[in-house]
Amino acid sequence: MSATSDYRTELIARLRATTDDLAWAVRGLPQQQYLWAPSADEWSIHQHVAHLVDMEAQVYLPLLRWASVPDMLDPVDYSRRSWQAERYDPAQELGEFVSELGRLRDEEFEVFRDLDDVTWTRLRRDTRWGPLTCRWIAEVVYRHALDHLQGVMGLRGDIHLAAVHPEVVVGATIGGNA
Repeated sequence: MSATSDYRTELIARLRATTDDLAWAVRGLPQQQYLWAPSADEWSIHQHVAHLVDMEAQVYLPLLRWASVPDMLDPVDYSRRSWQAERYDPAQELGEFVSELGRLRDEEFEVFRDLDDVTWTRLRRDTRWGPLTCRWIAEVVYRHALDHLQGVMGLRGDIHLAAVHPEVVVGATIGGNA
């Protein structure tokens, strides 16, 4: 195996782990907790997971297919505002999002497995997304998943503190003044 193949294998394993970690982080949460947000300007656990799934379906998987298969259609632009206004459904069960994320990731992993080193690192400049490679897409998917996993875990911590010590200001900086 080449160093490129080794890196791809390790990155895919880490991406699989973030998928499992997210499923673990939200498993068994009651609706009241996963819909809670610290303020109107911040997201709930539900919104973090729903947005992650939407990005995978609307951007990352189509972008990966486009970058790896000649003559595929360039993915559409993405707007977080239009996702929230038009596609976000707070009534959808959190478990459905987690299942959908697993399905989308399986499709991504299938594409990754079929890539050779040349396709993995081939620079595409013919896109409105800027210059990219399949490796870059995989790294963005991983970083995006980590960002939202961090958000979910932060909210879980806030929910936990509020449950054991209700007068604590949720979302306060550790060591800061509440």
